[in-house]
Amino acid sequence: MMIQTPTARSTESASASSNTVSVDVGEDGFTFNPATVNVPKGGVVEFNFYPGDHSVVQAAFNNPCHPLSDTSFFSGFMADAHDGKPVWSLTVNDTNPIWFYCGQVGHCQAGMVGVINPSGSDTLDGFKSKASSASGQSVPATAQGGILGTPSASAGQTSATASSMTTSGTAASGTTASGMTTSGSTSSASGTTTSSGGGSSPSAANTADSLHLSTDLSVLSILTLMVAGFMI
Repeated sequence: MMIQTPTARSTESASASSNTVSVDVGEDGFTFNPATVNVPKGGVVEFNFYPGDHSVVQAAFNNPCHPLSDTSFFSGFMADAHDGKPVWSLTVNDTNPIWFYCGQVGHCQAGMVGVINPSGSDTLDGFKSKASSASGQSVPATAQGGILGTPSASAGQTSATASSMTTSGTAASGTTASGMTTSGSTSSASGTTTSSGGGSSPSAANTADSLHLSTDLSVLSILTLMVAGFMI
């Protein structure tokens, strides 16, 4: 039984991971890569946009290059795509075939189309063939149906979180990194500890110098007394 538990967890992790599929948009010209994906109900397709002012729009198999309806999903045109590629995420609500295309002028006719969960006799090649002879192209009035984000924003959030963690770990209450409480004191590189009053405690070298000076004064005093005794 102890062997079955981690195996089940590994299976669950793999299943959760397979619920998200990435599609590169325009990385190799007028293409979706991959152009065919299979995603379970509740899964997510992440469209990663490359330069080229591309978009993703839902269509009907028999009417490519035009929206399925006024409420069809539409990513909007990604004119600002750069090295930090925009990511547009679409949640799949069922396992029915979902046909899509790029709404930029001429891209759909050039073969920039794709499908989620194809089934039956309708194929990607058939959809692409219909698109090649489609008359014009159009898109919904507004972007809708998905969530737009960027990997660079996420990285920035991670950095901010790390910075926050560093700040929260700073000894604001007088606790040093080693976990020793200094009551408001901080340790310098020279080994001198600054007290809460702002002064510095004497180092071992300063103490030795003070003892040496005291000894010299004592010897001088004895010599002075001996000279005075001879004179008398």
